[in-house]
Amino acid sequence: MILFKNAIEQIIASVSALTVEEIPIERAVNRVLSSSVSSAEALPPFTNSAMDGFAVSSRDFLNLSTPFQFRVNGIIAAGDAPIERLNGPNECWEIMTGAPVPAQCDTVIKVEETKRDGDYIHIHRAPVAGENIRNAGEDFRMGMPVAQPGTRLYPEHLMAFSALGVRNVSVFRSPRVGVVSTGGELASNAALGSGKIRNSTAPYLLAELNALGMEAHFLGVVADEPKAFLKLMEEQLSQDVEVILSTGAVSMGRYDFVASALRDLGAEILFHKVAIRPGKPILFAKMGKTAFFGVPGNPVSTAVGLRFFVEPYLRALQGVLQESPHRAILENDTKKPSGLRCFFKAKTSHERSQQSVTILKGQESFRIAPFLTANSWAILPEDGVSVAKGSEIDFYPLHSWGHKEDSL
Repeated sequence: MILFKNAIEQIIASVSALTVEEIPIERAVNRVLSSSVSSAEALPPFTNSAMDGFAVSSRDFLNLSTPFQFRVNGIIAAGDAPIERLNGPNECWEIMTGAPVPAQCDTVIKVEETKRDGDYIHIHRAPVAGENIRNAGEDFRMGMPVAQPGTRLYPEHLMAFSALGVRNVSVFRSPRVGVVSTGGELASNAALGSGKIRNSTAPYLLAELNALGMEAHFLGVVADEPKAFLKLMEEQLSQDVEVILSTGAVSMGRYDFVASALRDLGAEILFHKVAIRPGKPILFAKMGKTAFFGVPGNPVSTAVGLRFFVEPYLRALQGVLQESPHRAILENDTKKPSGLRCFFKAKTSHERSQQSVTILKGQESFRIAPFLTANSWAILPEDGVSVAKGSEIDFYPLHSWGHKEDSL
């Protein structure tokens, strides 16, 4: 049995980068950039008005007294070409939002701050230069970095790319993940036979993996039959799948056959059992370029295996920075087993300018109901048999894909 930090080090060290592909930005949401994107032009591309109003030169107000009177030269609408005509003294232009500001003008007076009188407007205050102006390059300067390699793309990235004329981006190919369930106790249909249970972990894993942008596929249920498991593994290895994730059959029981089956396949088992709760029997192996994660079959153990072992591998595979924990004040005294790092279902809230975290009742790995209340994972260190209320501890959001700053 190894420590959690040593397990993660071995996982990261085993990674080989994915191949890359160039795709249209319309297909890029949830994909990870393999090369940087920089602005090839300025945005806005020209200085324009932020309001409907009148474009004036603030210098003209120096020689006038209130109320200020300006002659209106004409109207500039959004989409019009820039006005090249020079203003005379105390002249202005009626201008619409987004329209190019004439070169001599440096300010836009909002229409509601003016009074129209034929070809003239009256203004009752002297503006500050730059009011209601969007300067060329104010949003993006030419050559400015837009997104770095390892960035997971969201719709807001597509907004920026579209505005800057970026039509295609280079991304890592989506990792292919096969999910296989083991156990003769898993029901094959909706009706439960005697001694059977429904498969709850496979739908969970597939939903999480697909939300993370993976190409996740269910490979089916293998009963406690090592030969059937070996055949399935051989089929998947021939298809160059990046990750295989199995649930169950990794502990020490008579029917826990996964470790021995992997050895028969010639797999390199990097570790089997980690000092954690829940999920201690977790197994990690490599079969060529394919990573294999064997996680215990209890629902919460499966969730911990995915969140804190498989996800770091998938991050490293795509060049994404590893997730960093948040800190919070523990709201309740909590017992824990000595020597094990604990990943406990928790409820985090933000009060009085600080994060607080409450560890929920029902931490047994088979209990799903507390999961519905949880919004985070509280992390308790290996040392000690309890953590006192008021201690500062690490926590992670329940799902990484809902948090852009830490997302996969």
